[in-house]
Amino acid sequence: AFCKRTTTPTMTARTMLPCLAYLSTTLVLIHGFSSYPNWLEPKMSADFPFEQKFIDVYNGNNKSFIAYYELGPSDSEDVLILLHGVPTWGYYWRNVAPLISEQVPSLRIIVPDLVGFGRSGKPDGDYRMGFQAAYLKSFLDEMNLDKVYWFGHDWGGILGHLLAGENPERFHAFGAYEAMFKPFESYSDLPPSLEGHFRLGRSPEGQALFPEVDLYLLGMFDELPHLSVPGPEHDYYSEPFPTYEKGWIASATLGNDSPLGGEPADNQERYMAAYENLRVEVEAERVKMFIISHNPGWNMPVERIPIFKEDYPKLEVVDNGYAHHFVNEERPRSIARIVGEWMVRLLN
Repeated sequence: AFCKRTTTPTMTARTMLPCLAYLSTTLVLIHGFSSYPNWLEPKMSADFPFEQKFIDVYNGNNKSFIAYYELGPSDSEDVLILLHGVPTWGYYWRNVAPLISEQVPSLRIIVPDLVGFGRSGKPDGDYRMGFQAAYLKSFLDEMNLDKVYWFGHDWGGILGHLLAGENPERFHAFGAYEAMFKPFESYSDLPPSLEGHFRLGRSPEGQALFPEVDLYLLGMFDELPHLSVPGPEHDYYSEPFPTYEKGWIASATLGNDSPLGGEPADNQERYMAAYENLRVEVEAERVKMFIISHNPGWNMPVERIPIFKEDYPKLEVVDNGYAHHFVNEERPRSIARIVGEWMVRLLN
């Protein structure tokens, strides 16, 4: 069943081998559970009952649009942005956002789709970190959001971290889980599951493969065997990407753009400048910072937490126990509870 969705009738051996190599790195995360483990929360709804809105956004002279949905009072000055990562979209927060809203009814919650993902526009472009950051900054401007609370997963955390470091006056607080905050210095510093992923994704073979097959989505569901393929969740996650011409290429490009070993050099320089600036803001308590840790996790393994705490002594860390990477699909209630409690502390 692996790698069965292709743009061509068959896959060559050259194409299949890196595909299997990628999926084998994902299998490391599953730790062999073949039955429903007791740490996995009962499944919540697969439905997406939200009416998305659309707003134009700008990157210099380029124009696109961002899809988003909202919960809570639209006139509230307390605004929480929930941003997805790769390869998901706003659907990822479908069960978490309402539970947070129940805990903090006065909160306005906004859940956008990154440009190139979900139901947002899929314009021509390089879909790199700077591309996404520009459109997100424009989203805050066009939505007239002067100052926000931000919580992100994966690239939703990386981009939030970048924006908070570059625009701290726009952030009350920033939080995330499973986001690669501080770049690894080399491939050898990566955990085994991450090393295989990045070596494939940044190789010519991996780059040639992504336009052919939605590896990220297949890898995601490989990690979530309690969700069926085919099944409603898989259908929703696939639905915004009817072709591979832009959607999944956007996903592959952004997924491989995080700084690693000093490359890409432009991203390394920009991201670390924001990282250092945010350290000053957090230490002065002008911006509050918060992360949720998981064991084993994936790209935020527990072994990295002391490094973050050393750089950000006032960083708040909450341990959410056993989970992997896509925790909204594994333990949505616990994520909602922890984020909701964080917001209550910030607002009181």
